[in-house]
Amino acid sequence: MLPFLLFSMAALQSSAAPQVPNLELWYDRPADAYGVPSPLRSWEIESRDRTDKGNPDPSWERYALPIGNGLMGAMLYGGVALDRIQWNVHSLWSGGPGAEGWQQDLNRQDAHEHLEEIRQALLHGDAARAENLSTEYLRGLGSEDRNVNDVRFGLYQTLGEIQIETGHLAPVLTPPLIPLPKPASAPAASLGVENYRRSLDLSTGVHRVSYQRDGVQFQRLAFCSNPQRVMVLHYSANAGGAQNLFLHLESPHPLAGAPQDGALIFRGSLENNGLLIDVRIGVLAQKGSVSIEKDGIRVVAADAVTFILIADTDYAAISPTWRGPDPVQRNQQLLVAAMRLGFEKLLAEHVRDFVALHGRVALDLGATSAQVLALPTDERVKLQQQSAGQDPDLEELYFQFGRYLLMSSSRPGGLPANLQGLWCNEIVPPWNADYHLNINLQMNYWLSGPCNLMECQKPLIDYINALIIPGAATAKAYNAAGGWTAHLSSNIWGYTNPHPGKNRPRYWAYFPLGGSWLSTHSFEQFAFDGDVDYLREYGWKNLAGSADFLVDYLYQLPNGTLSSIPSWSPEHGPISTGTTADLSIARELLGGAIEAARVIGEEGERVDRWQITLDKLPPFRIGQHGQLQEWLEDIDDPQDQHRHLNHLFGLYPGHQISPQYTPQLATAAAVTLQQRGDGATGWSMGWKINFWARMGDGNHAYLMIRNLLKNGTSYNLLDLHPPFQIDGNFGGTAGVAEMLLQSQYCAVGGQLDLLPALPDAWPTGSFRGLRGRGGYRVDVEWANGRLTAATIHAERTGPLQVRCQGRVWDLEAKAGEKLKLVL
Repeated sequence: MLPFLLFSMAALQSSAAPQVPNLELWYDRPADAYGVPSPLRSWEIESRDRTDKGNPDPSWERYALPIGNGLMGAMLYGGVALDRIQWNVHSLWSGGPGAEGWQQDLNRQDAHEHLEEIRQALLHGDAARAENLSTEYLRGLGSEDRNVNDVRFGLYQTLGEIQIETGHLAPVLTPPLIPLPKPASAPAASLGVENYRRSLDLSTGVHRVSYQRDGVQFQRLAFCSNPQRVMVLHYSANAGGAQNLFLHLESPHPLAGAPQDGALIFRGSLENNGLLIDVRIGVLAQKGSVSIEKDGIRVVAADAVTFILIADTDYAAISPTWRGPDPVQRNQQLLVAAMRLGFEKLLAEHVRDFVALHGRVALDLGATSAQVLALPTDERVKLQQQSAGQDPDLEELYFQFGRYLLMSSSRPGGLPANLQGLWCNEIVPPWNADYHLNINLQMNYWLSGPCNLMECQKPLIDYINALIIPGAATAKAYNAAGGWTAHLSSNIWGYTNPHPGKNRPRYWAYFPLGGSWLSTHSFEQFAFDGDVDYLREYGWKNLAGSADFLVDYLYQLPNGTLSSIPSWSPEHGPISTGTTADLSIARELLGGAIEAARVIGEEGERVDRWQITLDKLPPFRIGQHGQLQEWLEDIDDPQDQHRHLNHLFGLYPGHQISPQYTPQLATAAAVTLQQRGDGATGWSMGWKINFWARMGDGNHAYLMIRNLLKNGTSYNLLDLHPPFQIDGNFGGTAGVAEMLLQSQYCAVGGQLDLLPALPDAWPTGSFRGLRGRGGYRVDVEWANGRLTAATIHAERTGPLQVRCQGRVWDLEAKAGEKLKLVL
């Protein structure tokens, strides 16, 4: 039984019940007690040069804790005197229609007219001329000044901060930028409180703060409800009348506040593009008094207080008429409904929704000592950064944190997770917090299938389909091609052309395979969930359009093969007659489109052209240093340790290279990995975990996990690019799953590899609920490095081959039944 493509990973739910760890991040001080600048300092730098130096508030990306429902997100600091809640709305973007200098079409219409000249220069060995011509013509319209272009392209940005004064201590907004000492006996003594504890429960999505002050126990709960689309902040104590709170919104945007219908309403619009913003905050108080003023909400002597918050914009979708209705009516209805439910029902409903998704997968990688488990999360991360022993429970926590972040930043009905997921505390974030299509956006969703969160990928599929119309104009302008494509980075306004500017080489902006890479996720969606109707209605249109583009775009070389000339290996260069990354993506996309056509019954000349194109792609090449070549030309430098490894796409996330089916290519890929080293940025280390897992080298994959925790992870477990960039979290979580379960999509049946890259560091453990392509949920237990139990829940009838540690089981699966391996 041959797999449809070549190699993979897997994930979902089952009945074997491994030990459920405490999935909680916790800290013994507020996030802003570590020494931070003013919370608004970054907003004051409105004309900051685009240097991508990152966040000026270190507590935000290192200590604050995230909550979200896919539409709104917040970072919570847990302050005692001043409770700061940094707030985001998924569609709060500058740029686009309404922005100064906006053009619907930023494609250079004559770009394709210069392609032949560029190609001929390359084919005749004149790379310098080809590069110069490409720099002149293969770019988008716009200014040489990146700051000017950002006005049109836009930036994802913060809504602002909810700040709640508690009256416990005088608010201090500008403490010194010096980390406070951490007393061993009374960690929160400097805060004027005792027994301070701040936590985030990944299994329920609930953030808690508790502490004692003057003999009273105070507690706060916060969560973002996906069912009700609101954020809830709840304050209580074990003594009556103890809540004296003043809530106000600090925002860099011109929002005017006013009391209305028992709530505090803020209305305004982005100055850059006129995007309407509607914010509504309701309050429920037990006893005490409540006054709502234009500047805030004041609560005096209440027993308990619940604030219910909602915010939205009038952004509708990528289209010439991008605006939707004013969100006022929708927000008002949602707020009224949530207020009627009240805190207890809102919490119960939120927990049910969250547990239903997050609880699908359980993981046990071994036991951490009780002494280490008793430490706050930041202390445990520090121990790993000091290489002070193993902490398998922290590795489990990191894995589940990735799943938590995807659930919190990407839900149906919202936009896909961006470079920072959903969380951003600036108006000029690094790299605009946009959608990078040369690895980063795709990496955000690698874990969705294996980790049983397929519905969380649906915002990505919707987004890909929204790029088809603007992407068709880009394909025509730059390549005289049908179908659609998109280049290196995009936004919520449908930006698909290369960025402008002559001061950067084309490999920074020209990446016509970006759309094709995106479309591979449409086939992966089907490979994992087997939903033919969804494939036909949502996945097919972008898969087919990408395949049509490749038929027209790829150019026949003198040897008869088809290549992506001219091309640049993403963010690495140089100009080439073909890059391995482009050709691997093309191979993956065409194979998926052809199989999708078979599944939904499409056939004819169109599909035949895809097959002809696939057959003419050049094979992988092994270079003079034994490496997998990055370019058709053998020019790799064995001393090069560049962070991008896109030419290994065929190993992961593609399915074209594996030790089992293509051992020579796998060996060459291993040489490349060794040459590139074990360091790099957070997301790059996350990718390397997956590479080594596909190679079946669990110990090297585990080394990369340790490196990621040591050099690429903050004390709140967020990835540090640096600065904060969320794809490292998602890539790391996908990598752990890949070490434990890999899978192949087959036209009939499926293939599963259990424990394919189990490291020596995890001799005993179990997982429940990881999912394999083809429709299988898998539960596994192991001890002393050997499989001891495995149960497979089949959602598909047909042959199933299972492999583990040299053994092979050929089974016949029936949909709705479970198979227990006989060991």
